[in-house]
Amino acid sequence: MATIRFKENSYNGADNESVLDILLRHQIAIPYGCRAGACQACTLQASPSQIPDDCQQGLSEGQIHQGYFLACQCRPMQSMDINTVNTGAQKIPATVVDKTPLDDHTLRLRLSCRLRWRAGQYITLWMKDVARCYSIVSAAHLEPYIELHIRVHPRGIMSQQLFANTKVGDVLELQGPLGNFVYEQEHASQPLLLIGSGTGIAPLIGIAREAIDYKHEANIHLMALDRTAKHYAMAQLETLKNSAPQCSFQTEQTENAESIISSQFPNLRGQRVYLCGGQDFVQRIRKKCFMLGASPRHIITEEFINFGPQDSN
Repeated sequence: MATIRFKENSYNGADNESVLDILLRHQIAIPYGCRAGACQACTLQASPSQIPDDCQQGLSEGQIHQGYFLACQCRPMQSMDINTVNTGAQKIPATVVDKTPLDDHTLRLRLSCRLRWRAGQYITLWMKDVARCYSIVSAAHLEPYIELHIRVHPRGIMSQQLFANTKVGDVLELQGPLGNFVYEQEHASQPLLLIGSGTGIAPLIGIAREAIDYKHEANIHLMALDRTAKHYAMAQLETLKNSAPQCSFQTEQTENAESIISSQFPNLRGQRVYLCGGQDFVQRIRKKCFMLGASPRHIITEEFINFGPQDSN
């Protein structure tokens, strides 16, 4: 059983507990968000010799050299002496320049900041000690703002705050961008099939726009799935379709996804497939696309993190 020493106190861990689990169980206040290693909100510091190998993914070489690690991913193999880090130095101010409801439960937020990003990457948005990850719709070389599509959950801490209280002109904080869920120009001759569930279509719209801007040669087809066939992003999808002859889209109900994909795309050999949505959805559709002939290296995925019913984004 490993012991965590933090701020002159010691805390015993249980089997398979992460450092974050241990601290929270002992009612130690520490920022955290996704609990999946994506948002980096729970970054702490320890001696590099005490840190397991698998809890520094996504951190920079400089951060790793300084002994930074992700508390939610760190299951200590030995006792550790840990310290907080100054995450404020990693945060960038971002001004809200647009806040528009796209339907009754989806919010479009546009943020102006000094940052370079790619459509499809994600940022970590902060409000005090609450952090959430959101995928980017816009492309830095096409728009001067980061655009996010945020599903507003009834008990979502961050999404409810953004929907109810955030105003144009407010300054938020963000970290990033992170992720490699982006368009790759070297595959310009490969047909693209972009499948997104709910706001999972958001980064795919951005990826399609980048592909069109970079003169993608082959067909680009977007499949927007939701609980109903009426999709919140219909207007953007129509605009995208009208912007390029090789671009098309359809909206369907999520529950019919597998049968629709099988009937419309019985042979995915040679296609490049992008999937985005909840973890269960992405894993299920990835398997279906593989069975239909898509090469595993040509299936690019981004899974949204489930924060649970009390803490959704």
